[in-house]
Amino acid sequence: MNRRLTGLSAAITASLILTGCSGSSDQPNAAQPAKKTQIYLVDGNTTQYGDEFKAGTFDGVKGVIPGGKSTDEFRKRLLSVAPRLKDFAYAVESYDSVIVTALAAEAAKSDEPRRIAARMRDVSNGPGEKCTTFAACSTLLKDGAEIDYDGLSGPIDFNRTGSPSAASVGIFQYGKDNTYQAVGYETGKVSADPAPLPSQEISGAGASGDGRLVFGSLLPQTGDLSYLGPPMTAGVKVAVAELNDHGGVLGEDVELVAGDSGDGTPNIAPQETDKLLDQDVDVIVGTASSSVSLSILNKIVNAGVLNISPSVTSPEFDTFPDRGLFFRLMQSDALQGGVLANTMSNDGYTDIAILVRQDAWGQGLAAGIKATFEESGGNVVATRFYAPDSGGFTAEVNAVKATDPDAIALVGFDETKKIVPELIKAGLWMGQ
Repeated sequence: MNRRLTGLSAAITASLILTGCSGSSDQPNAAQPAKKTQIYLVDGNTTQYGDEFKAGTFDGVKGVIPGGKSTDEFRKRLLSVAPRLKDFAYAVESYDSVIVTALAAEAAKSDEPRRIAARMRDVSNGPGEKCTTFAACSTLLKDGAEIDYDGLSGPIDFNRTGSPSAASVGIFQYGKDNTYQAVGYETGKVSADPAPLPSQEISGAGASGDGRLVFGSLLPQTGDLSYLGPPMTAGVKVAVAELNDHGGVLGEDVELVAGDSGDGTPNIAPQETDKLLDQDVDVIVGTASSSVSLSILNKIVNAGVLNISPSVTSPEFDTFPDRGLFFRLMQSDALQGGVLANTMSNDGYTDIAILVRQDAWGQGLAAGIKATFEESGGNVVATRFYAPDSGGFTAEVNAVKATDPDAIALVGFDETKKIVPELIKAGLWMGQ
């Protein structure tokens, strides 16, 4: 079914396609569990909670995660490098981040970051021959052909400011075992291609490089987003192994150096970035968090290194003075926020509250939810921000309760584990 996202910024026009799937977001409100409110999560807290909570605590909760769906075959490849992997969020985007960058290096015939950056759109946007694997794409490049890489995450098609022109958002629902299953996917294609600001133009062609492509990964091994680290790291490792199995890049094996982005509390990303830069990486894959990325992006691009993130979504990256060296596999939060708002509206809710983490990511996502939900005729009765390092969330939960919402969008990270019990205590979510 085709659906148009409303309430987004004037620069974005997205057409949404919902794949047919039983239990999708088109189910009527009568099918929802008989609870006073309905809870919706986002990419920062839609994870497999399992036995961390009493059985049934999350039963009926819905969530959204931007990103493509991992195939069974790709999951087997991920498990070959990370046998204990349970979550697969952003694994395909992490894999594609490595592959598309490697193809740009092949096209540039150089590992110099600025030369690679100049070819990122060439290998992902067409009008060359479509190809879906590194082996096939690199063969075409060596034969002198132009290519259009379509990855595991779908068509990438970078716009002129380094964001993809299309992205998918998965819709999920939790069962009694506190784990989630997909109930549908929506794909938004963005028609706008904003002209880069002068500070977003690549300056200088750079040297030819040393002939060996070195990736640094800056992904969350610790902190509130550490649950995202294993699938993202696995995606990077699978991609690097594939590159080297097919002869490497520029005739040399690709090297991978790992770093920990943390989550900003404490702020370990700057020193971890310095470690990667000291090892002469050409490309840094990461981070997972918009706030963390914004805190270190100047350091990376000022060093003349290319940065590609599988997952950051803040609208601030659209205008960041990145010298043309920043790319991401996720569209801005306007898309995720629009899909979540449409899902809540389609489920029959009319008066919602947004309980949101106070940071750049939370602010951007909350704005997207609010704009689209109100455009569809619904009411946002409260937008309540909270400090993620707060000792408790009782005051924020009670403030939301006072507005009597029929659904709540909970925009957060790992602190969700503390907020959900408060919602239950306040009678806003009954649990099981």
